Amino acid sequence: MDRSSANSSLRTVSAVMVLALLVGASGCGPGSNIVPVTGVVVYQGKPVADAKVMFMSPESSRTATSQTNAAGEFALTTFTDGDGAAIGEHKVAISAFTDEMVAKLSNAQQMAIGRGEKVEGMSASVPTHYSSFDKSGLTATVKASEKNHFRFELTD
Repeated sequence: MDRSSANSSLRTVSAVMVLALLVGASGCGPGSNIVPVTGVVVYQGKPVADAKVMFMSPESSRTATSQTNAAGEFALTTFTDGDGAAIGEHKVAISAFTDEMVAKLSNAQQMAIGRGEKVEGMSASVPTHYSSFDKSGLTATVKASEKNHFRFELTD
């Protein structure tokens, strides 16, 4: 290989390495556009404990989730505990059915809850339609450089 070919190859390798570093630094990896998201869920003026809060974004392949504490507060998780949600628009669903309650239901009952329908013999601490992304009517915009704290005041 002559000197000019060697220099050309070195420049090509250097350019590829710089490009790889720039792509990595630009946030193209998993969780790179994830920012902290917190909030509170209230129904009839009272905090909702043990509700599952879910944020779904068309920009992310993963749904951010959390469970509310006794004060109705939550901190979303997408990849690691409390890391937050993807930047952008989200549909929001809130379910008062615990994972344990849902596990005891038939597939048909689970599907009904996912559609926001009432399930015979099941009572929830919030109206069932909130458990559906399509029927809840709840949305949130997660922004990159702002405090993302949302208050969801649920009604009948």
